[in-house]
Amino acid sequence: MKENRNIQIIIRPVENREGEHIAYYTNEFLKATFSVHLKDNIFGALALHSFAEMIRKTYGKNYRSGEIDFKVSSEAMSFENKALLDVLSFKYGACA
Repeated sequence: MKENRNIQIIIRPVENREGEHIAYYTNEFLKATFSVHLKDNIFGALALHSFAEMIRKTYGKNYRSGEIDFKVSSEAMSFENKALLDVLSFKYGACA
């Protein structure tokens, strides 16, 4: 049965990392959270758009409208484990 609500992507700033954010979507059925690390610039906006489209195309069929609602939270995300944040913000292609 399809749900009536829209897909919700939450955007939160990263604690102690000025201009950096984590956007995430939680899939209740899979009990999994998908996220993207982005910066507060034009490339971050493009990354957020791509992430939202990926989520919409993959999981939108489970929602009646398939539309995205963005929720911007002022509550910062803190990471007790720096290695986890490093993995989330890893720059692919930078190791060449």
